[in-house]
Amino acid sequence: MRRSVWLVTIAAALSLVAAACGSDNNKSASGGSSSTTASIACASGTISGAGSTFVQNLAQQWIKDFGAQCSGATVNYQGVGSGAGIQQFTAGTVDFGATDALMSPTEDAAAVAKGGQVLTIPWSSGGIAIEYNIPGVSDLKLSPETLAGIFAGKIKTWGDPLLKADNPNLPSTGIQVIHRSDGSGTTSAFTSYLTAVAPTVWTAGAAKDVPWPTGQGAKGSDGVTAAVKQTAGAIGYAEVSFAKGSSLGIASIKNPSGSFVQPDAKNVAAALAEATTPPDLKIKPNYKPTSADAYPISTPTFVLVFIKPADVAKGKLLKDFLLYAVGPGQASAGGLYYASLPSALQQKAKAAVESIQA
Repeated sequence: MRRSVWLVTIAAALSLVAAACGSDNNKSASGGSSSTTASIACASGTISGAGSTFVQNLAQQWIKDFGAQCSGATVNYQGVGSGAGIQQFTAGTVDFGATDALMSPTEDAAAVAKGGQVLTIPWSSGGIAIEYNIPGVSDLKLSPETLAGIFAGKIKTWGDPLLKADNPNLPSTGIQVIHRSDGSGTTSAFTSYLTAVAPTVWTAGAAKDVPWPTGQGAKGSDGVTAAVKQTAGAIGYAEVSFAKGSSLGIASIKNPSGSFVQPDAKNVAAALAEATTPPDLKIKPNYKPTSADAYPISTPTFVLVFIKPADVAKGKLLKDFLLYAVGPGQASAGGLYYASLPSALQQKAKAAVESIQA
């Protein structure tokens, strides 16, 4: 792993991080995973973070495993949604934020004004599961156009001919759409996918919060999942581990190669492999991957930190925790239905963490 030698100014520091992180794609990289029993650095103290519910289940596993090896360290994390996480990070009420949606220029400027330059570091990726509750149905296939039509409110029953074309045995019951009610990186990724693949059907835009044409809102990935679980005929979206944990059906999504694929870790990794990694590591998902195995509704998820933490002691603990998360902690990803970082990207993430001045 390349280590940057820091100069005096933050601007120079950023250029060194960019140099360490080079611009390329991830096609030649294999999934990186290290032993969770590897020796790790352990600063003591307490830090807190907030944001993405998408990454919440994996982050909690990292916190548990890191704490088991570092008895003097306490890491707290609240899954409040990417939008709220960015706000809390910018306000300085937490030591790190987590988001599945890149900060907007306005959000980035506000954070820089508060605490200086911000690092946006990918620490995992996952698939957005299209979860459903249709009694008696265990296999649901959705094309991009039908999925967009459902969430646009244009397809209102499971017996619609467009759905029957790929699912001849669906009932004729009504569809109940469940979407996020809070500012969400998962929503940003999902609506960005719909915009990319079915722009004439989905016209509500792509953002952390959009003017939903239909359905009812629920807070957090856990809230969406619970609402789908409680409502016959419902469909929603959440990170895979939430759907798996509630034993909901997960739709197979048709990708550009014509394959209907599930959001398994290997299929998410196949999609991530086709994304380009810019020098600042702000990876934009490729919603039209060419691989036959790629799950198209896949997204990286990021941790937000200041290059120069205001509290040096907390910064040291934060650095150690993040080195664990992007290092040995990657071994936990697959078991929780996330995809570990490809090895080349993992090294770049480690270099970025090492650049934290603490």
